[in-house]
This record gives sequence, C-alpha cells and structure tokens, in this order.
Amino acid sequence: MIVYSDTSWLLSYLNEDDENHTIARAAAAKLTGHDFVVCEVHLLELPAAIRAATHRGQDPVPENVARRVINRFDRAVTGKILLRKEVDIKDSVAMARSLGETHGWQERHTTFGLWHLAAAWSLSAGVFLTFDQRQGKIAGLMGMSR
Repeated sequence: MIVYSDTSWLLSYLNEDDENHTIARAAAAKLTGHDFVVCEVHLLELPAAIRAATHRGQDPVPENVARRVINRFDRAVTGKILLRKEVDIKDSVAMARSLGETHGWQERHTTFGLWHLAAAWSLSAGVFLTFDQRQGKIAGLMGMSR
C-alpha cells in the first residue's frame, strides 16, 4: 500500500524536537512494510517550510535543527526510505484546483494542502498522514485512510 504524508507530518517525523514527533513515529511504525512516498510537492515545500520556521516570531526552529531535518529528508529520499514518485504536474494542479473549488468555500485550505491531496490521489495512496483535520476529512472522502 502507498502511504502519503503532508509536509507538516513529515517534518514532525524527521525532527525529534517537534511536539508531534512521537505521534508521527508511532503512526509510521503501524505502517511498516508499506511504501512511504514523496513527490515534487515535498521536494519543493519541505526545505522551504523548515527554513521559514527558523524565522518564526515565537519558538523559531534553530538553523542547525532545520539543516539537520533537510539533511535527513534528503538522505531518506536518496536511500529510498522515502520512495520518490513523480506526479503529473498538469494533472495534479488541475485536481488541486478542483478540490479547492469543491471544498475551499466551506473551509480554509492552503494551496500546498490541496496539492498534497491531489498528489496523493494521483499516486493511488491508500493512506494519507496529516495532523490537519481539514485535509484528513477530504482524504477520507477521497477513499484514503488516515
């Protein structure tokens, strides 16, 4: 089964200093043996998100921790712990726009959140890991478990 996570879940998984690290590790342990995948969305967003977290006004992530997380992510992809899968950019963007049109009028959704859902769907993910209840709700409607 294909397991897809959004970037915030993956950041928690990779950073032992994160408040959700233990929860992310426990969830991953339950899915041992399945394929954890990443795609272009993660490759673009994860380094930018953790670098942005170094500039937060409250509880900024120290630069050395951010660099460690990026390094762990890159090693996990290179070592095929996280399997890199390509998504069709044109199709995934169209799907993300469609999800935004369908769900974005009822609740706030971020561009990357919708794009993660579209990418997970296009990769036929059976599981979508997120701490965002709004994304989780849509993933469930799309047939993915959490």
